[in-house]
Amino acid sequence: MTSSPISSIEDINAALQNHNPFALPPYVGSQEVWGKEFPDVTTLNAHASDAVFQAINQIRTGQYQRTSIAITAESGTGKTHIISRIRHQLQTEGGALFIYATEFSDLNNIKQGFQRTLGDSLGKIGSQGVTQWQELASAIANQAVKSIHPHARTLLSKDLVQKLSRNELSKNRTLVNQLTEGFRKTKPNLKNPDIIRAILWTLADSEALYAVKWLSGDELAQYKANELCLPSINGQSFDVIQQILDLISDYYQLVICFDELESIEINNAGFTKSQVVAGLVKELFENLSKGVILTVMMPAVWINKIKQLPAGVHSKVSAHGNPIDLKYMDGNSIVELVALWLTEFYSARNLVPPHRLYPFTETQLRDLSSEEKPPVRKVLQWCRDNCKPIIDSGDPHIVPKEHPVEQAFKKEFTQEISNYLDDNYLLADAILFGFQTLVNKTIERVKIEQITEKVKQRGGKDDYLNFKIIGKEDGKNISIGVAVLQYASGRALGAGLKRLIDYETFGITRGCLIRSKSKDKNISSHLYKTYIEPMIVQGGEFAELKEEEIRPLLAIRSVHKKREIDYGFTEEEILNFITEKGNVYQLGASNTLLKEILSDPSYQVPEGILESNLEIQDVISYSESPELADFSELAVVVNSI
Repeated sequence: MTSSPISSIEDINAALQNHNPFALPPYVGSQEVWGKEFPDVTTLNAHASDAVFQAINQIRTGQYQRTSIAITAESGTGKTHIISRIRHQLQTEGGALFIYATEFSDLNNIKQGFQRTLGDSLGKIGSQGVTQWQELASAIANQAVKSIHPHARTLLSKDLVQKLSRNELSKNRTLVNQLTEGFRKTKPNLKNPDIIRAILWTLADSEALYAVKWLSGDELAQYKANELCLPSINGQSFDVIQQILDLISDYYQLVICFDELESIEINNAGFTKSQVVAGLVKELFENLSKGVILTVMMPAVWINKIKQLPAGVHSKVSAHGNPIDLKYMDGNSIVELVALWLTEFYSARNLVPPHRLYPFTETQLRDLSSEEKPPVRKVLQWCRDNCKPIIDSGDPHIVPKEHPVEQAFKKEFTQEISNYLDDNYLLADAILFGFQTLVNKTIERVKIEQITEKVKQRGGKDDYLNFKIIGKEDGKNISIGVAVLQYASGRALGAGLKRLIDYETFGITRGCLIRSKSKDKNISSHLYKTYIEPMIVQGGEFAELKEEEIRPLLAIRSVHKKREIDYGFTEEEILNFITEKGNVYQLGASNTLLKEILSDPSYQVPEGILESNLEIQDVISYSESPELADFSELAVVVNSI
């Protein structure tokens, strides 16, 4: 076997000059956990990931039913690298479903946030090439058939998805109802068969988005609920979460991971994010049928926040024993990490370097560990700053560098956000931050003086009116009440709209509704006449929520939240980036949505928001489904796939 010839040094240097292999911000987030894995030295902190896999195996073999593990490490030492390693190994090996929880937009209602996270996580691709929801749905479908026909062939997840995605809606509705009824007969104590029905609907790609939305606790438009034979509201309750987790435990190993707990946010009771999550972990642990709960955090968070809670709480966060500490890199692991990054870079360009560490030397890299104990992030930052081709003249070529905030912003900008476009609190928080960067500036003839979430008469927050913009427009005092209302319909939407025309109670001079315009966001004629028309007549505004306008606001808000722990930025650096690059990336005064909120009222009702006169079908609940005296029909329908 002969090795490939070394590429010309000119080609290698040109590649390095055109693209720094280490330019990507050395931060591992949800994108790397769910998508392509960062180059990983599997021997680094293997003791931590091995402990998790050992626990999974011990649960699988019946040694115990559940446990919880805490991992502690300083910033940048690879906490999320470990999570990424665990997730990708589980995906490769199969037999386990993975839930990754980081973002809770409302700490006062963390169970609602976790239910949304549960829906989002299970919507990621699992080990069978379909989503984790579809893996679970396939197991349920197979049990429904095999309980009556034990010798029926096992249906592969991909086959089920392919078949149902080709079927017409009416045919799938019959099949889903039959499968739900069949499964219900195997589980006489099933609390809510509609959850089974919704999970089975995830097998049809055209309906999966709506099914997951319903399972996540969000409301469906009535026409879609009717089509899927579901009530429009599933509800946001711990019982729903528990039933979904119990179903998973019947078929798969389960790993629930909590990350990014360092936030200084507090809820109304004065508890930090880490403490609120610890309370949720305790409740999950006490009610989990089977699984591993993994929590990663900095040592200071464990000592100063979690350990200060009652023993009944912190003992449930680390039932496996004392927290597992991650180790710093040594010379060997630094060399292997850098070699992995460079190998991937050169391989993608069909280049063969003179040695695997070019343009570095092994001595350079080992010296990094002799000076101090460097975290992974510091090593990669050093590589980024010192990755300079070796030019024959001896003059190093300095690779042009973007502003570090720009790199981080681009990374956050590419995150998948479709599952967060119904999260009123998260969207409002991003818009709120956008306006906070504009205080004391004049935009659309409005000089912004203050942004406040204290919108009630006594200075309290409100569940529906998110914040107020206080300032002057042409010298006159104004107060704009802003409400992000992505509810499909119903009482919650009505409650939010009512506030936008209640000027006296909330001390506003006009209201602004922020909402998507789509078929599942159409507004009933009652709400339209009762609230929308009066809001417009009074000078209020309907600002359409568009993904291309909210995405940059979500990205820069995420960078701001992670600025100290993950990215190492100051607030001033972020604000300078917004000022310098706002016109390029739709930030600050250049963001169309922010300008629309401040602009002069149009006094026009937007088109296409009124509910059409759709033919309403009766909702078929499980109790009304056709009774199958003989399950042969179900077997025939399913086995025809």
